[in-house]
Amino acid sequence: MADLRLPNLNKCIISGRIANDLELKYTPKGTPVLRFTLAVDRNYKDESDQWQKITSWIDCVAWNRWAENLANYSHKGSALIVEGRIETRSWTDQNNVNRKSTELVTEAIHNLEWKPRDGQNTGSEDAPLPDEITAPPKTTNDDLPF
Repeated sequence: MADLRLPNLNKCIISGRIANDLELKYTPKGTPVLRFTLAVDRNYKDESDQWQKITSWIDCVAWNRWAENLANYSHKGSALIVEGRIETRSWTDQNNVNRKSTELVTEAIHNLEWKPRDGQNTGSEDAPLPDEITAPPKTTNDDLPF
C-alpha cells in the first residue's frame, strides 16, 4: 500500500455569542492574551419531530491585537465569527494532576454587530468597526501553497 500523503489542515470557522465577561491579561513578556468562551447553538429535530436547540461551549484564546480589539469592542453577548485553529495543551496542575485542554486559537475575529459597552456613548449605534478588526490577514505570494 502506497504512503498516504495528508495535507496539513487545521482550520475552524464558528459563529456564536461570547458567553463570559472579557478580561484582557498579559503574559510575563507583555503579550496581550484573552481567553473566552463562545456559545454556539445548533438546531435539530427530536424523535417527536419538534425542533430543539443544543448549545456547545467552545473555549477560545485570542492573542496580540485580536485580544486587545476583542476586549475593547466586544462584551458578553456579542455575536462573532471566529476563524482559527484547534490546539491542545497539556500541563500538570498544582496538585500534580495531568490536565489537558483543547481550544480554538483565533486567527481572525469578525464582529457581527456593534453595540457599545455599558456606559459608552459612541453617538451612533451603527458605528463601523476599526479597519484593524475587520481587515483580513495580510498574506504574500510566499504564503500560498501553490
